[in-house]
Formats: sequence, structure tokens, C-alpha cells
Amino acid sequence: MSDKRSDVRLVGLSYIQFGDITATKSMATCASLNTIGNVVPDSANFIIEAPTQNDIMIEEEDTPDISVLSGGIKSFEFSLRDMGTKTLIAAFGGSAVGGAYSFPTTAVVVKEQCIYALSKTINGKQLKIEVPRASIAAGGNLRFSRTDSGTLSFKCGVLIPASSIAISPCVITQV
Repeated sequence: MSDKRSDVRLVGLSYIQFGDITATKSMATCASLNTIGNVVPDSANFIIEAPTQNDIMIEEEDTPDISVLSGGIKSFEFSLRDMGTKTLIAAFGGSAVGGAYSFPTTAVVVKEQCIYALSKTINGKQLKIEVPRASIAAGGNLRFSRTDSGTLSFKCGVLIPASSIAISPCVITQV
């Protein structure tokens, strides 16, 4: 039996970037990456859910005849402490004039962008996570607290790239 252990660890986050999805729907052509900053410590998570199991039964038996697996959902979540107008626009849409942010006056539109995240260096190694197409949703807890600051929370669902060629919905690379 071979040993599958390594010294590659995922600890901490160097940065997260969002970018517009291009016509080819691949990370290599992901346009205009913008860094999202002031991430709340320990709030960033790349979640890979286990597949769900649907057991198909038959009348004659108490155990399943067959089990059908459906793929687990993959998502990226994090929170920010940045309340600047550019970050509010990235989170909710809308517009800003000077220092005044205005929420959009139209219905909420699903925002799709690519995501690029880079971990901190541990044992001389980093992990790069690339998602060519994700559905971005944001919320906020804009606290008026003296002991904590307000935060914006992002939930990004990983989607299959809409492309004429097979592109992975997520690539994790050791760099």
C-alpha cells in the first residue's frame, strides 16, 4: 500500500479576486480580476459537500436494491470588513456618487463571476483555487458596535462553465 500523506496544508488566505466571465468561460481568459479585501479572519471557506445518496428500494427487501449518488454542492464563502463604496457595489450592485452609495432600484439579478483565491504559504507551498463560473450572493450585518465592526458576507456557488469545451468547475493547484 502506498503512503498518500503530504506536507501540503491549507491555512490562511492571501487574497481573493473576482473577475468578469469572458466568452470562452475559462480562468485563463478571466478578465479584469479585482482583489476583494479586508477579509474577516477565519471566515473564508471552500466547501465541498459529500454526494447525497438516494436509495432505491424494492418491496421484497429491507436493504436498497441500488443507490444513486448525486454530486455534492461546492461553494465558497467569506466575510469582509470593508464598507467602501466599491465593495458595496461589488456586493449588491447599485451605484455611488462621491461617498454616497445607493442600492439598485431594480430587481436583484444573479451575478456570475470567476473567483481566484490564494492561500498563505505553509511549508513553502500555497494552494490556488480557481472557479471559472460562480453565482455570487451577498448580505450584510452592518453593526453599530463598539467592540466589533460591520461585515459583508459573500456566498458563491460553484457552477459548471457554460462552454463548448469541457472545463472543470474548479481547479485546486499547488504553487
